[in-house]
Amino acid sequence: MHSGDRASVLLGPGGERTTIRCLARRGMLHSECEAFDEVRLDPGTRLDLSGRDGTEAAWYVLSGSVTPDVTPDVTADAPPGAPPGAPPGAPPEDAPGAPPDGPVRDAPAPLTARALVLGRHGDRVRLTAGPDGAALLCLTLTPPAVTRTLPPRTPSIPEEHPS
Repeated sequence: MHSGDRASVLLGPGGERTTIRCLARRGMLHSECEAFDEVRLDPGTRLDLSGRDGTEAAWYVLSGSVTPDVTPDVTADAPPGAPPGAPPGAPPEDAPGAPPDGPVRDAPAPLTARALVLGRHGDRVRLTAGPDGAALLCLTLTPPAVTRTLPPRTPSIPEEHPS
């Protein structure tokens, strides 16, 4: 596990800071975990993330607040001609009665400590920090196509030998 102070710092166009510190990477854990990161966002900072095909991420808010905007991967399950993010079996955009601009979505509400944001199968996730900034933990899972090729990764308990 990483316990040092090393971190990556990303600067936005207005000088906003995003600090990312890796806590663990695949191989350090007995799980399907690809990475476990601590992320700190300055007030108002927007972090745009495009997931890779098959990866899933869970963002846990530790402190502060973030407003999430999760856009489904439009190539995942939507049938041809359906609006972006439409569920399987949705009518094409030009079908009678279909909304002209795709599915209607409510405006995202700010999330505070102990809230969870899920990004599934390559979804685009945008997190915007609130007025006090935000601290988050991100757990990214390895794509199933990769984990199927790995040997079993289960912890083992050494046998006790009588003396």
